[in-house]
Amino acid sequence: MKNVDADRRIRKTKSLLRQTLTRLLMKKDLKDITVSELTELADINRGTFYLHYKDIYDLFDQTEKEILEDFTGIITKHKEQQQQVIWLPILLEAFKYIAANADIFIAILRTQETTFLTKIIEMSRPLNETEWQKLFGSGKKEFYEYYYTFITSGCVALLRRWFSEGMPESPECMAALAEKMMVNAIRSLS
Repeated sequence: MKNVDADRRIRKTKSLLRQTLTRLLMKKDLKDITVSELTELADINRGTFYLHYKDIYDLFDQTEKEILEDFTGIITKHKEQQQQVIWLPILLEAFKYIAANADIFIAILRTQETTFLTKIIEMSRPLNETEWQKLFGSGKKEFYEYYYTFITSGCVALLRRWFSEGMPESPECMAALAEKMMVNAIRSLS
């Protein structure tokens, strides 16, 4: 029982540190945040911080990594289940996840040091000819990379706009909107 309590405390401490980092990132750049400032705001001992992280960048990187792993899970699950890409379920799950974690997404996206969106775009990139065809069907193979860049850039811009507007639309609405734009763009390739 002692390990369960210790694990719970560790998870609670890490969660508090991530939440505090998120709050600080809403006000300042990552490079301007100190461990002292973070631990003082979180009301945690600096030694406790260093038990889990090397520095602020390590905390940021691990937070980013957890979100990327979650996104990888969403995309992989849908890739494995489908013979042809059906956008709405993937987009709906992604937008729901983003909405549930909006604060950290907004904080990460405003951080200049991050390559977060590039990582998401790259991890979603089709890996072989079959995946490209699932995605774009009868489009010209030599233009697959252009198609992919166009669609992913549009999704990123849509996401940024949603955040900048204060997320007034539901994840369901945003997923449907993104799906409509993507399907129309892909349909025009034929």
